[in-house]
Amino acid sequence: MGLALAGLAAGVLAGLLLRRAMAALATAAAAVGVLWAGVHAALPYLWPSVTRVSSLREGPVGSGMHVGEGVLTAGGGRATAPCFTGRLPDCREDLADLGATAFYRDVHPAAHYWPLQLVATGILLAVAALLAYAAFRVVRGTTGTARG
Repeated sequence: MGLALAGLAAGVLAGLLLRRAMAALATAAAAVGVLWAGVHAALPYLWPSVTRVSSLREGPVGSGMHVGEGVLTAGGGRATAPCFTGRLPDCREDLADLGATAFYRDVHPAAHYWPLQLVATGILLAVAALLAYAAFRVVRGTTGTARG
């Protein structure tokens, strides 16, 4: 819903600025594509994720939308995991060199679906409001104001 309204507002603004139907249509379609890609790229970071910690033998666990994963070090820091199981001898050595104590995986479980959608929709509605405001400013600038 928010993407549709932002696309409509982008189309109106493009039509007012370009004054050519096909150019405005192409511009609005490109704007919707950019908005869609931007929202999907930002979606994992719009709501706090849940961290699942597992043992080195078990490997990373946690289902849902993956945000990040790696190993926890003895000092409490996070590092990129060179491998994802402590059962293989080579992997065990690599994990020991890092000082890894456990695997972690940051995920958004299914329960985060609606909060993520609501935040993304709110952002898109704010963009739609800004585009509509810009369109009204363009209309006001081109038509002037009535004087009595």
